Amino acid sequence: MKMKKISFLLFLLLAGGGIINAQVTDTLSQLPHKVKYFTLKQAVDYSMIHNYGVINSGKDLEIAKQKIKESLAQGLPQINAAINYQDNIARPVFILPGEVAGKPGEGIPVQFGTEYSGGLSGNLKQLIFDGRYFIGLKAAKVSLERTDKQFFKNKLAVKEQVSDAYFNVLSAAESLRIIDSTLRITKKLANETEQIYKAGMAEDVDVDQLNLLVANLQASNTFLRNQYAIAQAFLKFYLGLGEKDSIVLTQTISELIRQKTHDPILLQSFNINDNVDFQEVVKAKEIRDLQVKLAKAAYIPSINAIMNYQTQAQRNVWNFFEPGHKWFQSASYGVTMSIPILSSGERAAKLKQAKIAYEQAQVLTRQTASQLSIQYQTIKNDYTNALSLYRNKLTNRKVAEKIYRKTTEKYTHGMASSLDLLNTHNQFLNAESDYITAGLNLLKSAEKLEILLTKAQ
Repeated sequence: MKMKKISFLLFLLLAGGGIINAQVTDTLSQLPHKVKYFTLKQAVDYSMIHNYGVINSGKDLEIAKQKIKESLAQGLPQINAAINYQDNIARPVFILPGEVAGKPGEGIPVQFGTEYSGGLSGNLKQLIFDGRYFIGLKAAKVSLERTDKQFFKNKLAVKEQVSDAYFNVLSAAESLRIIDSTLRITKKLANETEQIYKAGMAEDVDVDQLNLLVANLQASNTFLRNQYAIAQAFLKFYLGLGEKDSIVLTQTISELIRQKTHDPILLQSFNINDNVDFQEVVKAKEIRDLQVKLAKAAYIPSINAIMNYQTQAQRNVWNFFEPGHKWFQSASYGVTMSIPILSSGERAAKLKQAKIAYEQAQVLTRQTASQLSIQYQTIKNDYTNALSLYRNKLTNRKVAEKIYRKTTEKYTHGMASSLDLLNTHNQFLNAESDYITAGLNLLKSAEKLEILLTKAQ
């Protein structure tokens, strides 16, 4: 009867998928009242709003939009005003020649000005023509477009981070599920075998082998629990959640593998013009080209219209706001033209620098195109190899499970030793571990390929 019970317990190890999933919920989740549930898509969508990097990148985009307004405002009317007031506590003294007062050869001190003076002035300036203004405005718009590409690029990077973290949590949970269930049943098997040994129907080496297996499983259990906690912490960080927030992932590795490997985007051909990295470099080249034009525009005159207005009063008694006392006004308007003539080579040097920088941008564009082409081939091959390896490990897992099952049956009938059982058990666990690792690598390589093929907005 005892041997039948042992055999039944081992069978549960291999066939208890539904029970194990319920047990994982108990062992992995001591969850408070508020829990967030996420599919992979929900996690990615959530991070697009709450991830710290996405938030700051969005702020950069807002800054770039404000720079457009700043550049535009430079060509619109500019009005400034000034108020001044002076209390001349010691008015200046001038020496007049004595001849004016009939005292030749004698200097006559005369105090000029009033004790108090005040005034209000204003000026208006309107740009009529400046080549640098129009080029700068266009450069600001291109810079905004580049910042928008960088924002999209940052969101793709966060998507990959969240996806990888999601996969890592599932991988750790799956490994822990297997170890938990194996440990629980192996403990029972070790206890049963010890009872059989005490009854004189088994050898002490059988007990030792199973106890050794229990010790190894306990060590693996502790390690995996720590890995699971770390994986969850990273995922919550990428989601913009706090330590006390609790999350539950509602998809499995096998479900995501089916989803990813059937995603139509992975079958698309690579068009470098749709790639956000390449588009960002192209925008950088456009900015360099505009900087060349901006340096050339420094040779062109600029024209501005100006208008000035001023009112002032001078008093020996402080009565500026009393009616009946005069304020003296003046106003003028006109046009100014600034003509660059000689800069002793400064403008020429700036233009040369801008041209060299543009040439560098052209080289960088060609370099990026070449790198992205190689990157696509590499990631595509990695995905193909990962898919092939996953299928291989899936087959190996089934074979290892079959061997372990057969060995278990032989052990229960006394036809296999505990060492045989231990070896096949380790082989089975290794096959499970390889299968989970292969699935994780497949998901990550599929995610990389998907991101590379994603068309920039």
